[in-house]
Amino acid sequence: MYVDVGAARIQHYISRTPRLKGQRGASSWLSWATDSSRLAGQVHAIGARLRRAGIGLNPEAGEADGIISVRLPAGDDAQATAAAREAAAEIAAYLRSVLPAIELAAVWGTGPSYLEAYRDHMKARRDDPPLLSLPPPGDFPALASCRECRAGPAVEKIDIHEDKDIGVCLDCLARYQDCYRKPGLAAQPHPGGARPPGVLPIYKEEATLAEGLKRHRVDDTARDFTALARLGGRDTQRNHVATVYADGNAIGPFFDRVIAHGDPELKARVSAELSRVTRQALLEATRLVLGDDSCLPVIPHVVGGDDLVVSVVADRAWPFTIAYLTQFREGLRAIPGLPRELLDPVAPTASAGLVFAHAKFPYRRAFELAAQQLYEAKQQFNGTEPAVAWLDVTRDGEHAPAGQEAWALNDLIRLDDALRALRTQVEPSGRSAMERLVDLSRPGVSLARLQEHARRLDRAAVLSPFLADGDAGGSTARMAGALSAARWWR
Repeated sequence: MYVDVGAARIQHYISRTPRLKGQRGASSWLSWATDSSRLAGQVHAIGARLRRAGIGLNPEAGEADGIISVRLPAGDDAQATAAAREAAAEIAAYLRSVLPAIELAAVWGTGPSYLEAYRDHMKARRDDPPLLSLPPPGDFPALASCRECRAGPAVEKIDIHEDKDIGVCLDCLARYQDCYRKPGLAAQPHPGGARPPGVLPIYKEEATLAEGLKRHRVDDTARDFTALARLGGRDTQRNHVATVYADGNAIGPFFDRVIAHGDPELKARVSAELSRVTRQALLEATRLVLGDDSCLPVIPHVVGGDDLVVSVVADRAWPFTIAYLTQFREGLRAIPGLPRELLDPVAPTASAGLVFAHAKFPYRRAFELAAQQLYEAKQQFNGTEPAVAWLDVTRDGEHAPAGQEAWALNDLIRLDDALRALRTQVEPSGRSAMERLVDLSRPGVSLARLQEHARRLDRAAVLSPFLADGDAGGSTARMAGALSAARWWR
């Protein structure tokens, strides 16, 4: 019997507070509370009686933000289900003791391996989990709501840098009282001794990324989105960041083929390998966009399984995204002991949604827009190949221009030089003029206008890579996408 207990709608929960400090605080405590290496020796959430029943951490699950996975002997169905529910309730209570406002969900199922239990029982229950744990509602109207999240009653006043005596709820108190300062320093005691002082947790994924790049895990991380945006190049206003949301394609069918292959050892470790590939791809993509900055240009928010949500300096978001999707694809192909036939007929890959916005644009909204762009990329290509859909909020607002399509990863790689030439050899006013020539409702007219423009201003070499392929509709749409992508292409 396998039991998964974790944060439901994790990204919405983490982004509950507007400040990066509060988001980091939630991520730090959540990764600390669910870190398998810390839980392995004691399994904090599970009582002695349950441990005697043979329950323990699930080594097949791999690492994922905000999830604790355990397993126990299946035995009698009724008894195993009761034990699973009791264990899930204990784990949920433990996680809520760390972050009071978190929404938790638990699923469980039986099988000879975690992959089979997940496929046959747990996956179908994720939309309607057998155990859902919500934070308790306030029984009485609050005199004042939390000034950070506006979702709970204020119970304590704290200082957050220049803001003094801010009334916060219990959840924000945990985020800020312990984690808003530089993590890793001595913790401040909670009012009333609710939690003894100690060493503050650092968001594990951020610390691992910094250490993997031989950077200091505290000093070399951006303090906030404004500091991240300042890492932009001299040809930018250094006030924009990009939100990147990546997720796997065709992962479920890939797992089905692994199960059908019948190799018990491969079934036991493929989920862990997927997590490892995600983290390695993040590391290599970040390494590619490192500059001479004192701060890392990437801030991870969620890393786990085949999911990745990060903030990136705007003018490095395209190379980061392309490198991540490429490394993810190649990393899955290189899983040790993986038979090549398991990659057919559709190999597992990842797609991404990319949103460019001002550093002060609400992060929660940026994430929601990135999720929508990710959905568009997956829908357009039906998950058959890696793709990217993007949105420039500053230029286009919160809705992508009509007709703007996602691009396949291979096309982005193939047109790298052409996009760079479009940005460097055509001034911004010239690109704006080209944008006015594009009318996706009249592709034939638009194509003729663009070709005449290229001939008259001797720009055929710059525009031909985007106009040469396909019919008028395809060429016009490709040119519109190129002009949009070129704004931040580096």
